[in-house]
Amino acid sequence: MTDERLGELLRAAMPPSAADDAPRDLWPSLASRLERGPAWSFVDLGLAAAVAVTLLLFPEWVWVLAYHL
Repeated sequence: MTDERLGELLRAAMPPSAADDAPRDLWPSLASRLERGPAWSFVDLGLAAAVAVTLLLFPEWVWVLAYHL
């Protein structure tokens, strides 16, 4: 099998797409999101509150938490 024949087979199996470019450029939205930085979600705040309440109820667990961090 020659390179030309392989190219013909590939072109026949994979027809060209209708649009050569993306409908919109995604880089500006990604760059603006990276500039904003990370944000706190409700899950993050809930976990922090749960840890704080647990440590208030069981202060001796501070050493267990410190050991695992």
